[in-house]
Amino acid sequence: MFKSLMKGLAEKGHTVHVVSHYPLEVPVENYTDFSLAGSIPLPNNQKSLKYFEQYSFDLIAQNTFKILHSHIQRHEDIMKSNAIQRLMESEERYDLIITESFSVDVTLGFVNKFQVPFIFVTSSHLPPWTSSLVANPQNPSFVPGFVQDFSPRMTFVERLLNTLGLFYYLASWHWFNVPDNQRLIHKYFGSDTPHILDIYKNVSLILTNSHSSITGSRPFLPNVIEVGGIHIKPPKQLPKDIKDFIESAPHGVVYFSLGSMIRAATLSEQKKNAFTFAFSQLKERVLWKFEEESIATNENIMIRKWMPQRDILAHPKVKMFISHCGLLGVQEAVSGRKPILGIPLTADQWRNCLALELKGYAKVMAYRTIDNKTMLRAMQEVLEPEYADRAKQISEIFYDRPMTPMDTATYWVEYVIRNKGAKHLRTSAVDLPFYQYLLLDVVIFIISCVSTATYLIYYALKRIVFNRMSSQIVKTKLS
Repeated sequence: MFKSLMKGLAEKGHTVHVVSHYPLEVPVENYTDFSLAGSIPLPNNQKSLKYFEQYSFDLIAQNTFKILHSHIQRHEDIMKSNAIQRLMESEERYDLIITESFSVDVTLGFVNKFQVPFIFVTSSHLPPWTSSLVANPQNPSFVPGFVQDFSPRMTFVERLLNTLGLFYYLASWHWFNVPDNQRLIHKYFGSDTPHILDIYKNVSLILTNSHSSITGSRPFLPNVIEVGGIHIKPPKQLPKDIKDFIESAPHGVVYFSLGSMIRAATLSEQKKNAFTFAFSQLKERVLWKFEEESIATNENIMIRKWMPQRDILAHPKVKMFISHCGLLGVQEAVSGRKPILGIPLTADQWRNCLALELKGYAKVMAYRTIDNKTMLRAMQEVLEPEYADRAKQISEIFYDRPMTPMDTATYWVEYVIRNKGAKHLRTSAVDLPFYQYLLLDVVIFIISCVSTATYLIYYALKRIVFNRMSSQIVKTKLS
């Protein structure tokens, strides 16, 4: 979504300088790459499915946070790259910095260097620490955790774990991520750079890659803007072999992909056979993104190492999407009105799929439970007409907005520039310590007052009763 946003701003006439691992293959006017390609290894098609064969106990998703925290140390190599060094030495004057908020925030040193406002962008749901930076409400009773395996409707135990997970993430971010990011900022930008917490508090706006039609409604402050689907472009012409395969299918096509980070070829033989068997029993044809094109299948299945997913999901003859439920793929499926058979594996994928299952749009299937029967039964269920009807309804809601996601993002970027950082959007809650924000001091005061009043009443009643009893005893003795 970052490339889509930057290209969109360039097309609107803004001059953009982009630091990323993915430079443009075809140059675009007003768009200049500061390429980080090759500075660190990227995880594309590297993660093995063997990791997901067994149940992994991760009560409050603490393992995910440890992985995110480890990325900070790897960022040292990026800071030493030619692209970053060019920016460090640059005397360029900028109006705005747009940067990702995830785990590595070392580049916030450029906010101080260039003395400009900045905007955070999140390609996922709003992380809890990012939400806390602008004091955005994140009630764990109905807002599932960043990577928790819960839908918006949680049981008591799920709400308990969700609350513990929220506190764990916020505390771990403050105790581990903040100091490590601060250390790198001082190392590369100088010890006179303001503390990173002070830089955080001055964020002007957050653009988050979500939309209520998919993950449900939650409260957002005026400086948190949903732009879910910003990466979705009008569909292009399909490659001839894929187009012919789809359009000649008398009963439509099922599309299967586990995304770009998972290496599908690491499927166990048992799982591979289960998919192959289930596909062979369908009347629909199957497009399967798989690294080994030589895998033995029948003529009903087309396998390719890479497929134009957005363009395939936009085709009217595609009937279902079998997916790991990464957020970008889910948005493309919603855009194309395709119901989802979800096989979530990690990160926010469970949350995405469970939210859609709650809406009757998707069905969730745990990877470790896949066999011939369960796979075929799940596919047959999602191919029922009611799933397609619900997909159409969700898609219509997804598109029913006053502006497109790209126009929305552009408007707010320009708004921040026009209004010199738009500080008026910033709530005063950002400056409150946590005990004041949560009204803990007020609650403690009220409890203290009630406790004191209760004790005084109790003491007074006790004295009254004691005095009366004493008086009665004296009268009895006198009589």
